[in-house]
Amino acid sequence: MSTPKPPQPSSGKPPREPGDPGFWRRPLPNRVVWLIIALAAVVVVAGVVVSLSLGVRLF
Repeated sequence: MSTPKPPQPSSGKPPREPGDPGFWRRPLPNRVVWLIIALAAVVVVAGVVVSLSLGVRLF
């Protein structure tokens, strides 16, 4: 008699290893973190410049 195989997920993906935390819990690479910070800084600076050019008093 053969040993039963563990059930495959219906999505066709291989099963995760027990030590794998999954996609949403993996830490981001350092380069991606700095890219997000730089992008956020550009958006903030652009917002300040546009609001000042429109005459909006921020402070």
